[in-house]
Amino acid sequence: MSDKSAEARRRGRVRQLFESRPPEERTETGILAFYGWLREHHVGLLPRAYDGDAYQALKVDLSGLYKPS
Repeated sequence: MSDKSAEARRRGRVRQLFESRPPEERTETGILAFYGWLREHHVGLLPRAYDGDAYQALKVDLSGLYKPS
């Protein structure tokens, strides 16, 4: 399995989990709560950020799925 396909599956699963949250939680502010939830329950799904900022990388992963705060 290639790194690209593993990353695509990880990102797809993260997006799926985020989309399953109530609409009022799918906001820019809600990403912080989702990040905490992922760290507690699915740490392996957190993005590996090149600059070390997994939260910012998660925002990129979720681009287009949340409303700006």
